[in-house]
Amino acid sequence: MAKKLGIVIPYRDRHRQLFIFKANLKRYMEERNFPYELIVVEQDDAKVFNRGKLLNIGFIRAKKLKCDYVVFHDIDMIPEDVDYSYSDVPLHMATNFISEEDPNFTRTTFDEYFGGVTMFPMEAFEQINGYSNEYWGWGFEDTDLLYRCKLNNIDLDRKEIKMMGGNTAALKFNGDNSYVKMKNIIDFRKEFSIFVSFYPDELTLNHENYDDIHVAFGIPGLDFLISYNSYERYNFELYDANERVIYVNSNIKTNYKTNVCITVDPKKRRIQMFQDGILVGAKDFDDRLYHYKKEEYMYLGVADPNRDSMPKFFKGTINSFALYGGILGDDEIKEISDNQFFGLTQWFGNYKSPHLLQTYYDAKFMKEYRLLDMSGNNNDGEIINCEMVGYTFDQYKTIEIPYRRPSTFKLMSHDENGYVGYGWKDVTTRYNQLRFYNEVLKGGWDTKKEGLNSCHYKETGYSRVNNETFITVEI
Repeated sequence: MAKKLGIVIPYRDRHRQLFIFKANLKRYMEERNFPYELIVVEQDDAKVFNRGKLLNIGFIRAKKLKCDYVVFHDIDMIPEDVDYSYSDVPLHMATNFISEEDPNFTRTTFDEYFGGVTMFPMEAFEQINGYSNEYWGWGFEDTDLLYRCKLNNIDLDRKEIKMMGGNTAALKFNGDNSYVKMKNIIDFRKEFSIFVSFYPDELTLNHENYDDIHVAFGIPGLDFLISYNSYERYNFELYDANERVIYVNSNIKTNYKTNVCITVDPKKRRIQMFQDGILVGAKDFDDRLYHYKKEEYMYLGVADPNRDSMPKFFKGTINSFALYGGILGDDEIKEISDNQFFGLTQWFGNYKSPHLLQTYYDAKFMKEYRLLDMSGNNNDGEIINCEMVGYTFDQYKTIEIPYRRPSTFKLMSHDENGYVGYGWKDVTTRYNQLRFYNEVLKGGWDTKKEGLNSCHYKETGYSRVNNETFITVEI
């Protein structure tokens, strides 16, 4: 006998989308003669939306309806090519998307993404004690869900991320008061490129800040920086003369040993950011750049060490830095990003631009607590409170990620939440992030006592027609 699926929808104030979703789901499932229950859980308007708790409530109802497994399903994702059949391990299914408005739309998911459409056998969901009930507003209930799977030894997939560069020496930055100071010799009227090889530590979040920016390279003022941030993105940003920010972000990524190269062309008014030799993105700008030349110094490991508020210290290791008085070619950037053996003062492979070096540090070459400028331009870096360390690491970093079943959904239009433009859309996401990183990950929250077994709510409305259940709740 076929196993019965419970499809759980968290819902509030999307009447048009609910109507469209139900009609399309019914057609899709009946064409495949699929036994299922649709369970819509509506939250009243008294509190901020709590997706995780609504999904727990839906699961409780699915169990009463004798479902064998569940799919937690966002309402704006209409199935186009989806296999809803049973799996004995949790699956993430929101992998491919079609936009109802833009035929050229693409949406990239990140390695540890576990939201949108997620399948669980009943036993596995109970084993992890379901979702947390304590994430209000948008974000991090799915991150917490994956963490619960890891804690409870649920079968997960694994991904290996290549660590860039070979074993060498590095400077260790403490995230508090360590940095390297050098003369700001960049001519912002001309082309230039910057290359930095670094490894951020695991994120540490300051509850007094709205976000956390860990700067590998920075120039003060209106900050010019290369960083890893609490949005889990590698970032390059600078400002134009009208104080408008120009930035490029990577997709969400874990911390790992990586290389970032940026190129700036003031004449063509174009910036590019490469990570590990691959183009992350490019931006064109309409005005001159901000007058960074007035800043006497530039830094490794901080944006501005003399600033009391948000100096943006880096925590992790940096092993090399290079400033070029010209634009490196794409093949050169790929070559030096993959490089494990050679210094950047010599030609090798497709790399032909050592003559453009204006400042070059390799952490193997220090004297009297200064980084020696191997370019020959005498711009030695003054080391402040850094530790000199041997740099030994595995070739790959392994992370646990959800198993995925490739599926295609049509996305209905709605306002974006979470990370929008250049930060969190709503402060509640920051609160959720702080809770996850500073409480849950540090062991200050017992997931065995909080979740399904503490899911208290009041049912204020109920209807059931055929295999469709609609519940209204106060939480």
